Amino acid sequence: MTDYWNLNVAHHARILRAMPPNCRSALDVGCGDGLLAQKLAARAKWVVALDASPEMADQARRRTAGLDVEVVEADFLAAVRDGVLPRRSFSFVTSVAALHHMDPETALQTMASLLEPGGRLAVAGLAMSRSALDWLIAAAQMPLVQTIRLAHGGTSGPDGMPVSFDAIPSWTQARTAALEALPGARWHRTLQLRYLIEWTAPSAPRLVTANTLRGTVDHPPMP
Repeated sequence: MTDYWNLNVAHHARILRAMPPNCRSALDVGCGDGLLAQKLAARAKWVVALDASPEMADQARRRTAGLDVEVVEADFLAAVRDGVLPRRSFSFVTSVAALHHMDPETALQTMASLLEPGGRLAVAGLAMSRSALDWLIAAAQMPLVQTIRLAHGGTSGPDGMPVSFDAIPSWTQARTAALEALPGARWHRTLQLRYLIEWTAPSAPRLVTANTLRGTVDHPPMP
């Protein structure tokens, strides 16, 4: 299977940079044909690629054959609810252009629950322009987008990819949902209808032991 370029693929490099060093395990939610999962496998010891579409899951299996990638054909929220994806088990969770197919807040909170302490989340989502300011920003980006497209030989993608624009939120809705679901997350616009969310799970609390206390508590002097 050959590689290709489109505005979703354009976010792959930023997502790969967001991965933690020495990444143990990674999850790609809505993996499509497995192109991103294939790239994740070069940096993570084990990758799970999930998609609800039988056709996409089949393409992902073919693309990642021979790699440490497990392709799961399932609804994301159902897979977590049923224990197929254990909570606090991934070093890195990502998703590209799939968030609008789910309830955004619920999906983001669920993705966050799958991270081990200190794990990282990077999600590229879609938003629609519905205000004058949004349309001005989109128009200003068009020359850059067209230049990038031409540099990559145009836009293409896998056959059979499910496409739905009905549930895509506005920019305000997308940002509000992300920051309410993940307090402290970084959210910013990227290219043409896309945005990126980055978030790091809190580290595990430090265990207090007798030795720790012995080193921090002032003892009265011996008589």
